Amino acid sequence: MQLTIEEHYLKQPRVKAEDVYKEVNRRCAAKSLKAIARGTVLRRIRTLDPETVARRRFGAKHARDKVSAAPGTFVVDNALEVMQIDHTQVDLHVVDEEYRRPIGRPWITVASDIATRMVCGFYLTLDEPSEVSVALCMAHAVLPKEAWLLERKIQAEWPVWGVPQCVHADNGSDFTGEALRRGCDDYGIRMEFRPLGRAHFGGHIERLIGTLMQRVHTLPGTTYSNPLERGDYRSEKAACLTLKELEYWLTLEICVHYHGAIHRTLGTAPLVAWESAVKRGIRQWLPQDPRRFYIGFLPVEDRTLQRTGVQLENIRYWSDSLPAIARFKETVSVRYDPRNMSRIYVRGSQSSTYIDVPYADIRYPPVSLFEIKAARAALRAQGRQRIAQHQIFQAIEAQRKLVDDARTKTREVRRSMARRPPVGAAPIQETSRAGEGSVNWDQDPATYPVETWENER
Repeated sequence: MQLTIEEHYLKQPRVKAEDVYKEVNRRCAAKSLKAIARGTVLRRIRTLDPETVARRRFGAKHARDKVSAAPGTFVVDNALEVMQIDHTQVDLHVVDEEYRRPIGRPWITVASDIATRMVCGFYLTLDEPSEVSVALCMAHAVLPKEAWLLERKIQAEWPVWGVPQCVHADNGSDFTGEALRRGCDDYGIRMEFRPLGRAHFGGHIERLIGTLMQRVHTLPGTTYSNPLERGDYRSEKAACLTLKELEYWLTLEICVHYHGAIHRTLGTAPLVAWESAVKRGIRQWLPQDPRRFYIGFLPVEDRTLQRTGVQLENIRYWSDSLPAIARFKETVSVRYDPRNMSRIYVRGSQSSTYIDVPYADIRYPPVSLFEIKAARAALRAQGRQRIAQHQIFQAIEAQRKLVDDARTKTREVRRSMARRPPVGAAPIQETSRAGEGSVNWDQDPATYPVETWENER
């Protein structure tokens, strides 16, 4: 019987215990032995080591996640001592602003303070998780949120702010890349990553995300957690919330309901735990320059400063301030926001400050990195090996016209429209004052009366 269990039950593909019982008695009959009772076989199977059964029948990962012990308890005593951050795709279809038609499921990046279970911040986007998602979530988590709430006309209390001592994250490329590492180094933030294959090390943030998604399942357009739970509910047809409306709803859900509800582990509400921690005294400080803090977590590239400026993604950038921060042919650090490539942020090796560097030719409109790569791919498909800057912008203009003509036809086109930088969008909207540095490229420049001075002869 034990041999039959080893050969038939503890292996893949998996067979049912009932099939093992039948095989045991088939072998007994073949050897003219007395049949074994069904209950005896099933009891023997139930006495098997659960971890061995899980590993042999489902695999090592399943055994670690579901059965293996997770020794120790992750205890954090003080607020802002450890912040966990993670992404997930929201279980909800959203619609576009103009036609209110479905454009797919957004992604959310969430940061949480482990000691108090407060949500430090989040970022919602149609794009897949990236270093930009991390940068914007970090900025939202660390900086005060009064102006952010006021801009969105949300009446809620969200008192969390401050630079954390440590950030916990998984091993995704958006967390392990240079952007986050250099940003954390600049502000003395320690980075810790989950051991590979040990999902329970990120249990706090995953439980928080699960709680938020359970609330999302009450909204029209939800996909629920899986097709079985969804049943015959037509998620896309029921979708009615835009990305901005979902952001508004999530903010209220976090600030009013989650922060104010009793947390089972804490025994009190997260907001009460945070206020108590602040009263006791915590290491709470802000970066002197919020804008620089945000820039310090954007995607980063090292480039050589040329006499013509800095080249990035086949586009040339120039500012008269460049020679002041580095000599020609020196390496500089370049940060950029993929959502708006009309400006980059450059720092010399001996400098701690980033300077804004616009297009060398400022007549070009703001474009996203997504559009630049799509334009380059289209040009290469035409057989062009060397691609000039003006060709990229010409291709983007042609693609935009195509999208404008066809935007009512398909969901992907509407989704592409939602990714496009708005006309006159400031390169950094999250941390700059509204309207500062924006240009309306569709409006003719204003003319003013002038005096003309001529030399008398």
